[in-house]
Amino acid sequence: MIIIMRMLQLQILFILFLNFTSVICVFHYCQNGNTQTIHNETSGTIRTILSGKNFYDDNLNCGWLIDGGVGKLIQLSITHVNLQLAPSYSSCGTYDHLSIMDGDATVTEAITSICGHRNPYEVLSSGRYLYLKFYSNDKNFYDHSGITVNFQVFNENECPPDWTNLTTTDQCFRIRQSPAAGVDWNSAYDNSHAQNVSVGSAWIGLTDIETEGKFKWLDNTYLASWIRTEGNNGDSDCGIFNFNTQKFQFKECERDKHLAVCQRNKVNKTSIFSIPVEKEKEKKVEHFNIRVILIIVGIVLAIIIVVSIIMCKRKRKHRYNQAHGSVEMDSVHDEEETPRLVSTNYTERPEMNNKTSLPEGTIQPSAPPSYEHVMGGHA
Repeated sequence: MIIIMRMLQLQILFILFLNFTSVICVFHYCQNGNTQTIHNETSGTIRTILSGKNFYDDNLNCGWLIDGGVGKLIQLSITHVNLQLAPSYSSCGTYDHLSIMDGDATVTEAITSICGHRNPYEVLSSGRYLYLKFYSNDKNFYDHSGITVNFQVFNENECPPDWTNLTTTDQCFRIRQSPAAGVDWNSAYDNSHAQNVSVGSAWIGLTDIETEGKFKWLDNTYLASWIRTEGNNGDSDCGIFNFNTQKFQFKECERDKHLAVCQRNKVNKTSIFSIPVEKEKEKKVEHFNIRVILIIVGIVLAIIIVVSIIMCKRKRKHRYNQAHGSVEMDSVHDEEETPRLVSTNYTERPEMNNKTSLPEGTIQPSAPPSYEHVMGGHA
């Protein structure tokens, strides 16, 4: 009996050991200048740092080729991102970044690139290969811990890990919870990472963006008219499903934050639908652009007119000053050249009171003789 108990204990320990070893995560670190091929592994972790280090170095260039095998697909979960700062509008090319290609090492076009604070959270392959390439430049002034990526391999005719298959359809569903605070509707469309959690509401692919009041799914099918909706006013164009009230509600696409429900095909390749654009908004944008152009043209014309008026006034003033200046000069010359008339018939008289004195050298004409003086001389 004791021997049997010991054998059972050994079997249990052996089973526990097998279970423990099966969940051990294999780490694949950056090998600068090399591309590692990962195959015959159902799961593992990739870290963009050199083995034994906590931060990645400058001037790294390393890659990983994940081969899931025949009939397999690969799911990546990006669990940690700490990189050199990069602007949100950057293409990531010159900044520290991780590029993910859907295919083997011959594929050069990335389906997504991670730099700065960007994080797609999850990436799914369309075939047996995924190729990851990490690059760091020589402009890092601070230490960064890089990116941590978990990968899992699954059968191509099954839902990805942690996704749910509804037995009535061939669709896989998942509720996206990262980031925990939720995202706007456009971000929910861009990313597909999620977890099965209990939530009150979540974004779904339902909008009336194109035409107000006509609710359409992303695959261009319309919502049945008998289904009740709430909150569908002019500013609320994107739909959520309220799991508590079991109703469709509409919120503002760019302002409100919710978790998101994602959907993909279980067997066939999943189609990616484009985000609809409101036709009325397109017209409004066109009209707005025309108004802006007209306003700019009007301002330019007004400036040209004002400048022309100022220039004309300056020219007129200049001509006026030139004309009057020449007249004054001519009058001065005339006064200088005109001879003074000096009479010699009269004798000088002393300066009269309250009279303006004449210039020195001027001969003052004497007054004519008086009547008494004349008559007295002939008396």
